[in-house]
Amino acid sequence: MFEYVEKIKNADLKNYSTFKIGGKGTILFPKCVCELKKVIADCKKNGLDYFILGNGSNVLFPDYDLKIILISLKNFKKIKKNGNFLQVDAGVNLFFLNKYCLDNCLSGLEWSYGIPASFGGLVYMNGGAYGSSIGEFIERVKVLKNGKVMWIDKNSLNFSYRTSNIDGIIICAEIHLKSEDKMKIEEKQRYFFECRKNTQPLEYPSAGSVFKRKGEIFPAKIIDNLNLKGTTIGGAEISQQHAGFIINKHNAKAIDVLALISYIKRKTNLNLEEEIVVLR
Repeated sequence: MFEYVEKIKNADLKNYSTFKIGGKGTILFPKCVCELKKVIADCKKNGLDYFILGNGSNVLFPDYDLKIILISLKNFKKIKKNGNFLQVDAGVNLFFLNKYCLDNCLSGLEWSYGIPASFGGLVYMNGGAYGSSIGEFIERVKVLKNGKVMWIDKNSLNFSYRTSNIDGIIICAEIHLKSEDKMKIEEKQRYFFECRKNTQPLEYPSAGSVFKRKGEIFPAKIIDNLNLKGTTIGGAEISQQHAGFIINKHNAKAIDVLALISYIKRKTNLNLEEEIVVLR
């Protein structure tokens, strides 16, 4: 099955996640929308569950072999410019996108510099940082839904904290930026990257913030106030630098991370919602 598409069977999943955790799995790499359509149709025809994989920066794979088919959009990596509008494919890496914006003197996304994610994943979850989020810049989104490709205008899009109402597989999105001096853009990018280096445990594998903020409830602050920083289970640890992160300190397993998540929920006695996606 899937002979028509690039694939890796028994892929070592830890190489496809910033957590560096996971067993084995099958990953498909469609090169175009037609291949993507056929992959989705064949998955449905054969009763196979699938998951759209971006850069793996927000995913925890299981320790055992994954039955779900992973569909990577890394080959969807074009950027088209029309004045201050960019049409960005889902598989574009945010480092590359920021470099493109810098080279073309376009400002607005500097806050995303240093996030190890793909553009499609950022749009789907309305990712953001430092008071900004990608939904503010979206003009329209192209999706594949029920075998059809369609554009969704911003008036029909509902972006809220770390979520959106986008129904379908994101192929690309159009964003509106503003012209800016190249040196000013570079200065902002450097600033936000330094902020990340100074406050986040970038030297260890992780999937970023584990829990979503809930109204005025800031999970990292509560975890910090409970003196849970440095708590370890197996090879996983609640970061001593940022209490909102669980890091892969020493060859952690998914079961270690999940045990820490359960431990935090018990200690905080709050109905915390994970920001990371846990695949089983």
